[in-house]
Amino acid sequence: MVRVMQQKNRERERLSGEDRRAQIIDTALTLFAEKGFARTRTREIAEAAGISETLIFQHFKTKDGLIRAALAALFHSHPVTGEMKAYLEQVNDDDSFFQTIARHFIKHNREDPRIIKLALYSSLEGGHFGELTQADDTGPSMLDLITTYIRKRVEEGGFTNTDAEVAARLFVEAIFMYIADQAAAITGPTMPFSDDKVVSTLVNIFLNGLKKK
Repeated sequence: MVRVMQQKNRERERLSGEDRRAQIIDTALTLFAEKGFARTRTREIAEAAGISETLIFQHFKTKDGLIRAALAALFHSHPVTGEMKAYLEQVNDDDSFFQTIARHFIKHNREDPRIIKLALYSSLEGGHFGELTQADDTGPSMLDLITTYIRKRVEEGGFTNTDAEVAARLFVEAIFMYIADQAAAITGPTMPFSDDKVVSTLVNIFLNGLKKK
């Protein structure tokens, strides 16, 4: 038993600063999703990660700083952002652009159930919801990219003159509502349709409200 503990301690010591930071963030995200931000103590995060609480504050000055970093890591690091940027530089394909985003959100949430829980806690507890949509040092957020795309299409005359940021937020909110509804049956029994059917219908309705006739 002692040998096992010593081995674990050596493994912890071997983690680089970057890996340690990632470990703390992942542990914190799991606990935040289970208990919410306010009820989760840094001491609990440290215990779950097998480290000292002091080590957490060596990487993050405050608990709020840890929350911001954790949300940024979960919501800003999307492989699809590179694909979205490509749409801003090539021939427009509105259906493909918005369907790609919607499918990514749904797939990403299925792969990590913490996402929708953290989004709800962020909204209910207040003070952190903006972290989900703000740009950080890794580049623009997905909401920024959607807004930029809509603004570009308005300027080109492809979309009606509308507030790009409001439209982008409404699109993202519609996707999250679908995800939340599938998880918690907020509006009734879950829809007996495939994700592809839901995505194509949502994008069709959204774009028909934007495109010029």
